[in-house]
Amino acid sequence: MGPVLTESFPEKVRLSHFTKAQAESMFKFLEKVITESKTPVLPPEYAQWDTFNSLFQHTSEIKSALANFAKGDLDLRVVKKGATSGNLKAILANLSHLAWQFKVAAQGDFSHTVDFMGEFSDAFNLMTSNLARHEKEISEKQQQLAVMAEELKKEIRRRDMVEAALKESENNYRNLALHDPLTKIYNRSYFNEAGTREVEITRRRGDELSLLMMDLDKFKRFNDTYGHLSGDAALIHITKIVQEIQRKTDIFARFGGEEFVLLLPQTPFTGGKIIGEKLRAEIAARRDPAPNCSEPITISIGVASLTQLDTLKEPSSEAVLRNLISWADSALYDAKKLGGNCVCFYNAPKENGEAPENELQVAGQAN
Repeated sequence: MGPVLTESFPEKVRLSHFTKAQAESMFKFLEKVITESKTPVLPPEYAQWDTFNSLFQHTSEIKSALANFAKGDLDLRVVKKGATSGNLKAILANLSHLAWQFKVAAQGDFSHTVDFMGEFSDAFNLMTSNLARHEKEISEKQQQLAVMAEELKKEIRRRDMVEAALKESENNYRNLALHDPLTKIYNRSYFNEAGTREVEITRRRGDELSLLMMDLDKFKRFNDTYGHLSGDAALIHITKIVQEIQRKTDIFARFGGEEFVLLLPQTPFTGGKIIGEKLRAEIAARRDPAPNCSEPITISIGVASLTQLDTLKEPSSEAVLRNLISWADSALYDAKKLGGNCVCFYNAPKENGEAPENELQVAGQAN
């Protein structure tokens, strides 16, 4: 048999004043108050009894508090006194404190423990203990990841530096492979590659193309007289003059020794003549080609040109370029035979094999 609530009955109820039916009716009403969701209204005939009225009010308050509590509302007050109300107040107070502890834990503070709610306390303390342990493990992992991330950044920076150095080295090697180390202009290898591409473009467009083959006059005697360092300076001197005159689209290269080539895209035979003579005259007019030499240095130039008809005679652009170089070299040889400091122009033989009229044209005869 459960405990009997006696604190709500300040006066004794004399059951002898009630009939059995009346007593059963009152207890059934109390049963409704306890079991039904909506609290019934206290009948007037029961309200006149102070003790029963107090029991009704007490029961209704506890029922209402439990209903709100079931909905999660812990912010409520229990006014009535007594053991049942006190226990309910204690439960609400403990749960409110536990809710506060959960809020604290939700903010990352797992240092609090609860020791007043039995299994609830054990579960909460176990949860916060596990959360604290996991937080520590996560913190340690984060520190490890931070160290790893920093090491990774260092490795990436190191690899970037290595990659940049390799790229720079590759560019340097490519630059060395394509340029003449003395004059810094393109070398013969690059000229053959770029010249073939330019011939291909010329054949596709149906344009004309001219080539100048240049050679320093009496260069061996110059080296013997002034020394090889002065000879190197003279080569650089010639290079700078040509660079001043050449166009951006022209391809200028050191062909070998004291020989240079200048490829002139979209330039007909007459244009090649003009540029060749301009170069010859400008170089002959300059003084001080080397630090210890004040006399001018001169060059011989051979000029050859391609027409669309010429390009159709060979199956490949490489072969066309070889022909063009050969023609310009032949004209250069003739310029040398004339004593140098002149420009000779090559005209291809006629298709029937006969020599053309005025096959060799000369400009700027040597003095």
